[in-house]
Amino acid sequence: MIRKAARNTAAAACLLVGIAGLFLPVIQGVAMIVLAVVIADFEAKERLLERYRHTRLGRVLWERHEARKARDAARRGFTPAVEPDPEPDSETLPQPPLDSNPADK
Repeated sequence: MIRKAARNTAAAACLLVGIAGLFLPVIQGVAMIVLAVVIADFEAKERLLERYRHTRLGRVLWERHEARKARDAARRGFTPAVEPDPEPDSETLPQPPLDSNPADK
């Protein structure tokens, strides 16, 4: 709980610096705002990352988010639920090659 509060406090500070950085030429505002989103720990973050997962930065952030969730779950003793592979359809099974002339055999 303390860890979550510390992360969110640091994220809030980065967000404020990022907003100021949008107007000041010395500070990289957008980078600080992205850092604030990465550091923050809130419920809507997963939806936000899911929305932008198709972009290059979003994909990297999503992979790190999923890795951190798995580490935290392993630390608490939980294993993530793995979905079973679906039953293969007859369309997806490998088909033997069709002979062009079966009389040759």
